[in-house]
Amino acid sequence: MRTLRILLRTNFLELVGSFRKKGKTSVIAAACTLIVLGLFLIGMFGIIGASTAFILVEKGLAEFSIYISLALGFIVALMFGVTNSTRDAKGNDTDMLLSMPIPKSHIVISKLLGMYLLDVLCTLVLLFPSMLIVVLVGGESPLLILRGLLFGLLIPAIPLFISLIISAVISALKRLTKFGQMFSVMVSILVVILYMFVVPNMTSFADSLEASTAEALEMMQQIPPLYWLTEAIYSGDLLCVLLSLLITLVPLGLAIWIHARSLSGIKMQADNSKKERVYRSSSARKAAFRMEFSRYFSSANWVMNTAFGVVILLLGVGYVAVKGVDGLSVFSEITVDGKSVVDVLNPVAWVAIAACVMNFFGMMTYTTPASVSIEGKRIWISKTLPIATRDILNAKIMVSLLIYQPFALLSSIVLGIRLECNPLHIIILYLISGLFQLLASLIGLIFGLIFVKLDWKNEAQVIKSGFAMTLTIFSCMGLGLITSAFCVFAVILREQQMLATLILLGEIVLLAGLSAGAYAIITHYGVRKYESLNG
Repeated sequence: MRTLRILLRTNFLELVGSFRKKGKTSVIAAACTLIVLGLFLIGMFGIIGASTAFILVEKGLAEFSIYISLALGFIVALMFGVTNSTRDAKGNDTDMLLSMPIPKSHIVISKLLGMYLLDVLCTLVLLFPSMLIVVLVGGESPLLILRGLLFGLLIPAIPLFISLIISAVISALKRLTKFGQMFSVMVSILVVILYMFVVPNMTSFADSLEASTAEALEMMQQIPPLYWLTEAIYSGDLLCVLLSLLITLVPLGLAIWIHARSLSGIKMQADNSKKERVYRSSSARKAAFRMEFSRYFSSANWVMNTAFGVVILLLGVGYVAVKGVDGLSVFSEITVDGKSVVDVLNPVAWVAIAACVMNFFGMMTYTTPASVSIEGKRIWISKTLPIATRDILNAKIMVSLLIYQPFALLSSIVLGIRLECNPLHIIILYLISGLFQLLASLIGLIFGLIFVKLDWKNEAQVIKSGFAMTLTIFSCMGLGLITSAFCVFAVILREQQMLATLILLGEIVLLAGLSAGAYAIITHYGVRKYESLNG
């Protein structure tokens, strides 16, 4: 038991350590920050669960409120579980633990217990307020709360099982292919999008729901496992209780078995074959790009914080492509001189509006502010390679452009065709969006070189909360306001299409000039600054 306590304590200190800044934050202060964050999340989830349940109970849908709370708890637990599993799938501390005189069962328990307790907390903070509302407002038996607490301890076994399956798949893909980390990032983004679209909007869904008890029952029965759990908690039906125990205890046992089987030490195998080996060399620029590209996709946090804007952009463009501009309530509800704004605006005005929207997503999609700091104390490796410093900095810029520019081009073409724009306006839309993101990337690299931080303990310190990232965000916000002024004038002067087009071309010239100036700073000051850095 002593080794198990040490492992649990180490995991907790590792979590607390992620909130520390070297030489500035004590362990106690970091722990307090973690507690405050936890209380904030508990309060937020509790308010969502209670408000949703209160609305549904007032409509006579008490059982459906339990069903919704279970679904929300499952989604939140799955989000945290997938995030942890994708992070653990690329971790390499297991080999070190297995090489020590530590019982394998203790390693399994210490790894699973933290994930399980977090899932239990996510489930109960959403389920308990709902049950309390159902009992106090709906007049149900207090035994409902006891049944809910019992199953609240078992329900997290399902998202835990799913998370470990995903982790096992990612580990297998990493061994067999080159796309394991990319798959990990895609899964994390999809789960976060599911959370963002479902959980915050659940209260609005409950408020707008108009359904009878029979219709609510029909909706619940569409997902049998959640329906069984709801019935087991709400009515205590014996058959549903047995089925609920089956669908929770079996995944829990499988989760333990999967995690135990996945723990294995380092496999060393010498290749003594005499097969002919072929070595291929690449140019210095290509090598620098591959190095930056691999570094970017090796960090799930980095990808999550930079590729999220592209995902939302593609979802929005897809929605407009299918539903049209009429499907956006923000436009369909606005009238000008008694006419819908959709009927008033012409293609030039739509291009200006689309450019503002795409610039907003471009403002969220750049990697350069953290691309220097992320190298950390290993920066000497890049500096000792036979690669010119300018090529290294160009590679950092290219990675930032690669994750946005192809999708910006695709979005410009789709929006242009859907808005009935001519080829010139489609090109203008892409150039505005592409140059804005290029300028944002260049500004980010300049700040990343000036305010470089190589002694970070956790990569989140430079990816999320670095000073370079903060300055880049504010700079892009100011730049966005300036460029939006061009688009506003283009919309106002939409009837004079030639003048409106010239205004948008003026915006392109401005962005191109600023980008050229920023790149000149990088190729002169930036090169000298990078060469002076020491890890």
